[in-house]
Amino acid sequence: MLSRDFELHALEKVLASAAFGVGASLLLEGAVGAGKSHLARSTLRAARSRGFEVIFARARQSERTLPYSLLRQVHDQLPDAVGAARARGGAGGAEEAAEAAPVQAQLLVAELTARAPVLMVVDDLHWTDPYSLHWLGQLMNSLEGQPVALVSTLAWDHSEVKEADQRLPGTAPLAQVASEFHRREVLQGLNVDSVGYLLASTFGSPASTEFARACHDATGGNPLLVRALLREMRRTGVGPAELSAGRVAEIGTAEIAEMMVARFEEWLPGAGRVLDIIAIMSRVESPQVVADLLGIPCATAADVLHTLVRCGVLDETPDHIGFCRPMIRASFLTAMPPSERSRLHAQAAKTLHDLAAPRHEIVAHLLRAKPVAGTWSCRLLLDAADAALAEGDTASARACLERCLDECGPGEEPGLLRRLGRIELAEDPAAAVAVFRRALDLAREPGERRSAALVDLVQAIGLTGDAAEALRVVEHETAAGEPASAEPARRAGTDAVRGLLALLDGRRAPVPPTTALTEAAAAPWIRRARAALSAVQAQGAAERREESVRFARLGLGEPVESVDAHAGVRLLLALTLSHAGEYEEAAQACGAILEQATAEGSGSMAALARAVFAECAVRMGRLREAEEAARAAGEFAPGREWLGSALARCALGGVLLESGDLDGARRLLLEDRTPLPEALVPALLFHRGRLRFATGRAEAGLADLEECGRRLRARDWSNPAAYPWRSEAALIHAHLGDHAVAERLVEEELVLARGWGAPHPIGRALRVQGLLTRGERRAAVLGEAVDLLREAGAALDEARASRDLGRELLRTRKARQARECLRAAMALAEKCGARALVRELGQDLAEAGARPRRDTEIGLESLTPAERRTALLAAEGLTNKEIANRRYVTRRTVEMHLSRVYRKLSISNRRDLSLVTGGAAAPPPSARVRSDTGGDRMPCSS
Repeated sequence: MLSRDFELHALEKVLASAAFGVGASLLLEGAVGAGKSHLARSTLRAARSRGFEVIFARARQSERTLPYSLLRQVHDQLPDAVGAARARGGAGGAEEAAEAAPVQAQLLVAELTARAPVLMVVDDLHWTDPYSLHWLGQLMNSLEGQPVALVSTLAWDHSEVKEADQRLPGTAPLAQVASEFHRREVLQGLNVDSVGYLLASTFGSPASTEFARACHDATGGNPLLVRALLREMRRTGVGPAELSAGRVAEIGTAEIAEMMVARFEEWLPGAGRVLDIIAIMSRVESPQVVADLLGIPCATAADVLHTLVRCGVLDETPDHIGFCRPMIRASFLTAMPPSERSRLHAQAAKTLHDLAAPRHEIVAHLLRAKPVAGTWSCRLLLDAADAALAEGDTASARACLERCLDECGPGEEPGLLRRLGRIELAEDPAAAVAVFRRALDLAREPGERRSAALVDLVQAIGLTGDAAEALRVVEHETAAGEPASAEPARRAGTDAVRGLLALLDGRRAPVPPTTALTEAAAAPWIRRARAALSAVQAQGAAERREESVRFARLGLGEPVESVDAHAGVRLLLALTLSHAGEYEEAAQACGAILEQATAEGSGSMAALARAVFAECAVRMGRLREAEEAARAAGEFAPGREWLGSALARCALGGVLLESGDLDGARRLLLEDRTPLPEALVPALLFHRGRLRFATGRAEAGLADLEECGRRLRARDWSNPAAYPWRSEAALIHAHLGDHAVAERLVEEELVLARGWGAPHPIGRALRVQGLLTRGERRAAVLGEAVDLLREAGAALDEARASRDLGRELLRTRKARQARECLRAAMALAEKCGARALVRELGQDLAEAGARPRRDTEIGLESLTPAERRTALLAAEGLTNKEIANRRYVTRRTVEMHLSRVYRKLSISNRRDLSLVTGGAAAPPPSARVRSDTGGDRMPCSS
């Protein structure tokens, strides 16, 4: 037997004592299902094998009130050899026979022990009638010197019931008889190893320790519960291989609940209803809750709970009362019909509300109950939804709002559906579309509510990538018309949304609104939409950069009630700032939206913010951050393609192309045939054209770039800030020998870039123009490109321009200056993570006669011994002349060393130098390389 070594040893001692003529008694106590009867039956088998005469009697609950009912079972088992003694007591009436029964039994046992030792087993002592108990008490008093062993079993807490009975002559209380046993053993549950053994025996293979422990925790090791659990697992066809350890506590069987109700209901009326309530409530803080739910006196409820706790079914702590084992609760829930569960949950919610219980306890029942038809329930569910959203728990918020739809009135449905739709939007834009459509259908009257529902719907449709469908919905709404009393601001807001969708769908947008954007009467979404349209259209014209930035900032400054409210428009504005060269501001806007989305649990908005940030980061040359953000954005998968995944795919393809991972870029940009939203097709064509040129397919690459330009021109988009397709096409034309077309394209882009005014597109166009320029002007043009790209903070394009300038200086035999430029380009390329560019620069430096490069060109570790000594002296406050005198070198050498130190440490003056060298363990500042204003000369000056 499993986990019963101690009890078996006690039983062995009882039998041994009886065999030696010394009577002994043992009482086995335990909870329901602890295995008491099983132990008693095993004792019978052991006694028979040793030649004992055995007598087994089992008390029954139905015979509690029958005098000598147990004793009659003993009589019936006595052998025929003592029939004469039995016959002697048979004369007389029934009453005389009953009174003589104890004496006869005593005599019969005495005669029986003359033949062999006797084992008497009495199972379920707690159901024994008082007269038989009295006889057992007398038997135990006479065991001394008799070869008799008495073994009995007792379930916990039945003594109180027996003690309440009226005591008659010839009877004895259960507590008194139990106390007269020589030894009492309390049976504990099986240990984890024993539960694991039973699992292995049942399913034919060992279970993990974690799973065995979960089964032990659910049942407490109670053999009855353990075997019922294993039967249920076999019945449902799930075992340790299919079931996680965390779900074991959810398994219950109706047989356990029915057995317990049948066991308690007769002598403890109301126990079944109380257990049902505890199963529904999970736990109760006081008997008053049970009393209110069942409509019984509090004292009665307290008595029933107290008894069930003493019986080991419930567990009581200073704070609450609940089931002692999860499986018992699961069994009562399993046995309960769904309609009854719903009714009890509704009743529990009402009772807890009347008792002013905590909100989360009431809501937990409302979510499982039928509608309770009360305004208080709707208010509680809304508050719970808001609290869940504040904690980022969208699943709980969704459940509360869906349940609230069953409680609220018709007028409240559109607002609830909008809130529910935003929660769906956080996880799956396509699922949100259906919810927002329903909200729009219910908001039948024209007005602010219908306009807000329309904007929510078109945003959700737009995020699925179907801008054409979103535009169709807006145009249908506009065609339906509004009454003359409709607010002009609302109509202007709808027109602005329509204009943005037209641009995203590859069409021309209407003329932006000319009225003021900040009128107090307009809703924030109206001002934001109008600002976004104005910002995007100003950007497309490539002439009004300041206007575009101003409108983008106005739109981003509008208040929002949640991250899902028009986050797509806000991220479009952040992208507009990025195209205008305001990279840090754009990155901060993306970071703020990402932080808010993470806090609110909006996976879709977080993914979209990461994808837009990746676009901003790659423009700054922060390829590692861009790649990390794009990959994280791509990991959000609602089960279908959507705008965020498409944007992440394009962004990651561009990042891999910039970093030199052509195979990875090919998989994303060429081999992945998933259709893209129209708004992202130019991005795909731009990156794909450059990739094909980089892999030797110049004509195919040129075709992609020209198609990119055609699509942008169809939208009236001439700005080269987003997609400089002209300069990239110019490089391919030059490669193919068509220099005239190449020069025309790059000159056209340069004019547009200067009209836009951002330094990055100007510097990028100048770099290509420098590559196409012949003669002495080439170095000057490239030098100007380097300065502009440094000013823009475009580290990667600055590295490319510095490399081109270094190559030109090397061609004109200015080796020292060439090495300086190439080293500066190497430092920037390493900082950006442009692996392919780093490899190319290594070859260029070798051709320029540079010594074998160090493992890194940035950071303190990159400094040579001479540069380190110079840096430490400068950090101490010495002037260049003092450093030159101390080191016995020229001032020019000191300036050259300091220029290299500034470049490698990404600093610009001696104050920063003292901070870096004074704490070598601290990381270098992340500021970009910029012109020195303090007099020390920077590299790459042509």
